[in-house]
Amino acid sequence: MNRNHKRLLLAALLLGLTGSAHAAKEMHMHASRNILADAPVPQIEIQVFRDAMDGVNVHVKVKHYELGAPDMVTTAGYQNAEGILQGHAHVFVNTHKVQRLYGPDIHIPASLLQDGVNQVAISLNTHQHENWVNNNHNIMSSVFFDLANEPITLNRFSSQPMTMPHSEAAHAAPQTTVPHTMPE
Repeated sequence: MNRNHKRLLLAALLLGLTGSAHAAKEMHMHASRNILADAPVPQIEIQVFRDAMDGVNVHVKVKHYELGAPDMVTTAGYQNAEGILQGHAHVFVNTHKVQRLYGPDIHIPASLLQDGVNQVAISLNTHQHENWVNNNHNIMSSVFFDLANEPITLNRFSSQPMTMPHSEAAHAAPQTTVPHTMPE
């Protein structure tokens, strides 16, 4: 690892310690809702890709969760007809909530990014804007990236990660966190 990479990694870790705390503080401004006992725990991971025109694109992968708009809910309450939790997501860029997310992809314009290391965090929420919580932890994922690097991803974190198929793992950016295997 060269000297510049070490500096970027240190900056990412420092931002992670402070940035995650700020994002978590803003997430805690909402009430929390524990995962229902009869529902599978949602899993989430995000990936960030350089946009050819401006900023970045973020892809959100969820499992055991129905991500959608409140007006698209098929059943009343917190679960769909199959017992899967439903809701939307909140998007945080560099610790600031920027919008809600109702689908798997979002564009983050360069105007919301800073030079150097940036963080995007996604939290899963009920349609009443409560944070979904499992074992006292918000269900969320974050990625740290630097557009000056190739690949741009420096670090990814998920409170409830999914395992990636081998073909995707071969193309994923190096992680400083150890992914956890979640049962199907």
